[in-house]
Amino acid sequence: MCVISIKIIDVIGYSGSGKTYFIAKAIELLKKQMNYKVAVIKNVKHHQIDKEGKDSYRFAESGALFSIIKNITNDIGIFLKIKEDNLDGLITWLQKGPYDIDLFFTEGFRHLNHPTLLCVKNLEEIEPQLKKNVKMITGIICSDEKYRDIIYDPPILELERDFQKFLEIFKIK
Repeated sequence: MCVISIKIIDVIGYSGSGKTYFIAKAIELLKKQMNYKVAVIKNVKHHQIDKEGKDSYRFAESGALFSIIKNITNDIGIFLKIKEDNLDGLITWLQKGPYDIDLFFTEGFRHLNHPTLLCVKNLEEIEPQLKKNVKMITGIICSDEKYRDIIYDPPILELERDFQKFLEIFKIK
């Protein structure tokens, strides 16, 4: 197991609950207001990002530690060959890598043990997904005014309006 020195926040929630929107907005605010360097690891459950026969797959199968692909619009993807069924290998790679990362979000990994943010559409989605590491609830629920003043533990907060509370909850300095 690796020693984690990068701040990690897990973001979970059902499809369409606002996870990607939250992460994108958080990255924007953390960069603008705090000059944070942020990375994201997304768990893709419903489709492959690489498949047998494609170049990145072939490079990994040939023994490359990682392969990097770039497309015509300069988007870059990194394919790592990590055998563990958890993120320790990837976290270690990020810590040793060329980028100085202050924080990273994981999206869609429900089995991790980091401080967690739960995105939901409504109150009914909270209980089935609540786990001990959930420190804050947000998502589509925040766009509905009828939920705005509900007191809940953990708190339901809208990122832009409650950015300072978000920073406090997740101990981001």
